[in-house]
Amino acid sequence: MIMFSHLHARLFAFFAGALLLIAVTPAVAQIDENAGASAVGAGSAPSAVIQDDQRGSEARRTTLRQDQRAGTRPQPFGAELFQQTEASEASGAADPNYVVQPGDVVSVTTYGLVNETARLVVDAEGNIALPNVGPVRIAGTRSADVSDVVSAASSEVYQSTVQVYATVADAGEIQVFVTGPVRQPGGHTGVSQSSVIGFLQSAGGIDADRGSYRQIIVRRNGETLGAVDLYNFLLNGDLSGVNLRNGDVIVVGQQGPVVSVSGDARASYTFEFTNVAGTGAELLRYSRPRPEITHVSVLGTRNGTPYNAYLTRDEFAMLALADGDRVRYEADAPSDTFVVRVMGAHDGPSAYVVNRGDYLGPLLARIPLDPLADAPMIHLERESIAETQRILLQENLARLERAIYTAPSSSAASAQARATQAASLGLFIERARQVEPRGLVALPDDANLNQVLLEPDDVIIIPYVNQTVVIAGEVELAQTLLWTPGNDARDYVRRAGGFTNLANRSDTLVIHPDGSVQRGGAVRAGDRILVPPKAPGQTLQFIRDITQILGQTGLAAASIFRIF
Repeated sequence: MIMFSHLHARLFAFFAGALLLIAVTPAVAQIDENAGASAVGAGSAPSAVIQDDQRGSEARRTTLRQDQRAGTRPQPFGAELFQQTEASEASGAADPNYVVQPGDVVSVTTYGLVNETARLVVDAEGNIALPNVGPVRIAGTRSADVSDVVSAASSEVYQSTVQVYATVADAGEIQVFVTGPVRQPGGHTGVSQSSVIGFLQSAGGIDADRGSYRQIIVRRNGETLGAVDLYNFLLNGDLSGVNLRNGDVIVVGQQGPVVSVSGDARASYTFEFTNVAGTGAELLRYSRPRPEITHVSVLGTRNGTPYNAYLTRDEFAMLALADGDRVRYEADAPSDTFVVRVMGAHDGPSAYVVNRGDYLGPLLARIPLDPLADAPMIHLERESIAETQRILLQENLARLERAIYTAPSSSAASAQARATQAASLGLFIERARQVEPRGLVALPDDANLNQVLLEPDDVIIIPYVNQTVVIAGEVELAQTLLWTPGNDARDYVRRAGGFTNLANRSDTLVIHPDGSVQRGGAVRAGDRILVPPKAPGQTLQFIRDITQILGQTGLAAASIFRIF
């Protein structure tokens, strides 16, 4: 069992490294001589060994139907207002239009013959007790006018030799009740200057599934004082509303008709309408789709039956929307030109604009190569190939996962061995699901590049000449060596200390910089040599399943493990 565990650990380590190969696996360009176009074959091979060269991946887009079935929508427009943990409390003096209320604190300073400073609280009658002057009515006064009111009252007692300056020093603390579809309904404490938004933040924000951002009212003593539409603030910066007092009640109404937006929009949110769902033109104003958008998909319900539409942008502007609609913007007009990027050893531009239907050969002729370019190893990265590899990888990993947890065992020893394999395979599958294939396309020597069609988002990779050879896998001393003319794969393995006892000597791989692969033989500068492990009898099916995944993801499995 100890020997088995050791072998199994070495095998798992090898396959963990093989995950890096999947991400950079190329397909081989195959020419359709009759059609004059390029087709990409399923056969492929690794282009790197123990080298993390994966590219970042974008989040996978779901369809409107998948979102509908899952019950998921983008967050409401304005939800960011309630993502902070605490509402900020501003000083009473910060807003010149703030109206003084009972409980506020006014700072009064006299200077001249009398030099004093006092902090005076506005009492329940709305007055401050000004020393040597008496009560001064201050409630209802704008913060910007407080000093004038206090100075006028003081001038009746003091002569011109005493000057008075007053300002609102602190807004008094009040309790306001928040009710309706909010996360934390009830009483919340804040300063009297706090806005409706501040108290909604204290209440944890508006419930995304039930609450309205557009129908909020403020009540005092059983009467409605005013209404608040948060869209006025979000779109226009208008925060005018009711000055809150102690005991006021903020009532969040029930959510109105909503329409969700996804796709290429500057504002991909769920938008709420006041009474009816409005028209497409109104939604276009809110969501601001990008200029390249030409069509709009709509999914919803009309009169109790499912509704689907695919409209031009102008047609969508005239459409009457309904509560619950889901909208996705699409750039569906094919361009006559697109951009192909170039990376690596070249002296020209990093991007070229080409016409739809252009071929690779003429474009390569336009690219000035660096003197150190490894021209025979030029290859492509193609998004369509990466997407195919991505789907195959996920499908096969799911199939393998089902197999390892449902396969029966004939004995206790077999069950224990399978449990060990299942744990390692589980880790392998978890890591493999994070791999993003790059969709490499190798260009064979006999390929007619004048018949390989370019595709949007193609990337031409021009490697630099590399004078080293990497030896990895089941060798005694994995290392990087300088390339020596005339040495083959066995020569390099010998220089790396020779094969380990676990090495599968007959399946030594030589992987070229463009991702093409061969079994043993001649080695060129920049190649990588990978020696896979042998497959013990107990793990034969384990190796076979892994091989299937690697092969269908584009790894030319038959050339990696010849075990059948």
